[in-house]
Amino acid sequence: MATENPKNLYDQVCENISQITGRGLLYQTIGIIMGEEQLLYREKTSKICDYFGIKPSANKDEDKKIINNLLDGILKNTPINNVIAKAINQGGNMEWIFVAAAFTFVGLFFYKQTLDKKEQGKIKPAVQEIKNQPTSQPLIPADICLVVPASIASNFINCLNLKVDDLRNLIDNASYFLCTSVKVADSNEQNLEITDENISPDSIREVYIRININDGRNMINQDVRYSLRNNLPIQANCTVKKLACLGNLSGLEKFNRI
Repeated sequence: MATENPKNLYDQVCENISQITGRGLLYQTIGIIMGEEQLLYREKTSKICDYFGIKPSANKDEDKKIINNLLDGILKNTPINNVIAKAINQGGNMEWIFVAAAFTFVGLFFYKQTLDKKEQGKIKPAVQEIKNQPTSQPLIPADICLVVPASIASNFINCLNLKVDDLRNLIDNASYFLCTSVKVADSNEQNLEITDENISPDSIREVYIRININDGRNMINQDVRYSLRNNLPIQANCTVKKLACLGNLSGLEKFNRI
C-alpha cells in the first residue's frame, strides 16, 4: 500500500487557503480539510467548529485567540510555543499556523468521538444486562381442589404442607379437579356435601382436598390434568386447607372430570 507524503497534503490545503478571502479563515480551513469547501451547508465542518467555538464569521484576531488557547493547552512551556506565538503576534505568514491548528482541531474532534463511542460501548452492555433481568411479578395465589380416593387421601391426614411431588401424585389420582382463585374456591366449596366422616385407607369414599398454592398464576383455569401438573411451580409452597370425605358427588358441576 502506497503512503502519502504529509507535505503533499499540507501543500494541497495551503493552495486552497490562499484563495480564501474575507472572514472565517480558520473555519474555512477546516472546511477544506473536511472536503466541504464547495458545499453551501457544511455539516461536518459545523460540528467541529461548534464544538471548539470557531465561528464562520470570525475575523483574523478572533481566530488567533482560538489558536492561542489551543497552544496554551497543548504546547505550554515548550520552545515551539514561543516560536508560534511570536509568529502570530508579528502577523507574518500565518498560513502554516492556520493549517496546523485546523488539522489539530479536526484530530481532537474525532478523538473525542472515538472516546464517546467507547464509553457508549461500556454503557450499552450494562443497560442490556438490566433489560435482560427477569421482571419481578407479584405472586398470584390459587387453590387446587381435588377429589381423590380415600386410600390416597389418608396419607395426608396430618399434613399441613405438601411437597410438590406429593401434590403431583394427588393430581394424578384425582377423579375431579379444579384450580381457581381463592374466592371462587370458597364459593364452590359451599355447594359440596362435606361430612365429618373419618378418612380410612380401606374406605371406598371419595375425599375432597383443597390445597393453596402461593403462586399458581399459570395453573388457574387449566382444564387438562397434564397442563395443571406441568404448570405447578417447582418451588411452590403447597398448604392443605381442607381434607374431608364427600357425602356424594353433588356440587362438582364446575370441576373438571377425568
